[in-house]
Amino acid sequence: MYRKILVPLDGSPFAEAALPLAKALVKSRGGELHLTTVVAPLPAVRPGSGDGEGPVKGWFEEERSRGTRYLKNVVERLEKEGVSAPLHTRVLTGPVVPSLQERIEKIGADLVVMTTHGRGRLAQMWLGSVADGLIRSGPCPILLWRPEDEDQRPPLEVKRILVPLDGSDDSASVVPHARELAHRMEARLYLLSVVDHGIHLGSTYMPHAAQEEEEREKALEELRAHLEEVAVECRSDGLQVDTRVQLNESPARAILEHQEEVGADLIAMSTRGRGGVARLVMGSVADKVIRGGTVPVFVNRPGD
Repeated sequence: MYRKILVPLDGSPFAEAALPLAKALVKSRGGELHLTTVVAPLPAVRPGSGDGEGPVKGWFEEERSRGTRYLKNVVERLEKEGVSAPLHTRVLTGPVVPSLQERIEKIGADLVVMTTHGRGRLAQMWLGSVADGLIRSGPCPILLWRPEDEDQRPPLEVKRILVPLDGSDDSASVVPHARELAHRMEARLYLLSVVDHGIHLGSTYMPHAAQEEEEREKALEELRAHLEEVAVECRSDGLQVDTRVQLNESPARAILEHQEEVGADLIAMSTRGRGGVARLVMGSVADKVIRGGTVPVFVNRPGD
């Protein structure tokens, strides 16, 4: 499924922290790595430079040359580390997110692997905005890693993958990707559904309380059946699968706590769920998991 993997880099150790994940994916079942950096645009006239045309033109040439040398060095390092997969490089010029989106579509990339932030000179718009932009409108799934510091690296092996599901088709669209990742990494799947039980007001009217409890139990049973159906399909494909349904007023917190409990090395989830609205906005479940988690997060955006 992942034959062409694009890795955006900005020259920083933060951004390069995504390379071990990309290497692991192509090592297991082959594929190509497309290493890309972007030279962001400047104003048409640089302040204090007269007409500005010469200096700006020279700046672009210098930055493109710098990017070319940088990507060449990355390729040489990967080859020394034993990466035998085809390695392609490209320096793009223009707005970062649209340039990357165009490149993804042009090469037919199946997956983007990147960190959520960087600090390099080769890109000026990294800090979260690029990752957010690609997740919101990118044409393929994205695997994100959020390092706390420059020396931190993602897990060298992914043996447990947590897959949050809410019973909807949009949420379940991540399952084929989770299965592919599990096969590549020889990992076990942990399927989780969370029922938000809300805030109890302590109603003294017994019929209301009984009805709420009945509806809650019905939701739990429906999700258990859904998870077991997905689990049976995954097991028939030779995968090991565990399931869990639980109550929690904060789905994101429940996901992160379950990840720690089972020792999951990766979380795979969709950006759209039962509400039918894209969820990767501030305060959403997916956003909270990405920003609050300590492991890589695979994000799938269901088609419109």
